[in-house]
Amino acid sequence: MKYINEKVAYTKGLVDGLELDQASNEGKVLVQVLDILEDIVDALDGITEAQEELEEYVEMVDDDLSDLEEFILDEDFSDDDEFDFDEEDYYEIICPECGNIYITEFESFENNTVACPDCGAPFKLNEEVASCCGEDGCDCHQEI
Repeated sequence: MKYINEKVAYTKGLVDGLELDQASNEGKVLVQVLDILEDIVDALDGITEAQEELEEYVEMVDDDLSDLEEFILDEDFSDDDEFDFDEEDYYEIICPECGNIYITEFESFENNTVACPDCGAPFKLNEEVASCCGEDGCDCHQEI
């Protein structure tokens, strides 16, 4: 950008050195063109400065994200452990209102305020199912 600014300043110096009559039509046009060029150079300088600030900010965010990734995924993390969860604690539940099937934990029914994620209908397990599901070896639900 510096070279453009220098060229505009040089051209402005040439026009001043020519001692053109700024009252003439040609002089008015040339002075106006030089003013426009100076405005363009100022705008480009502002854009360049804003871009440099954004580049610095993106670099900082990238560094922070890398640090976060290292914190969450330590070096000993293996792909086999990525989605490892205890399947015995999760159950496939069918909503009695809309028939939506979703996966949940038995513990989510302890406070009896479970709502279907599709229709929003609240429901609870009947006492027979709830007492059975709390025990090992339960077969009254469909375990995933």
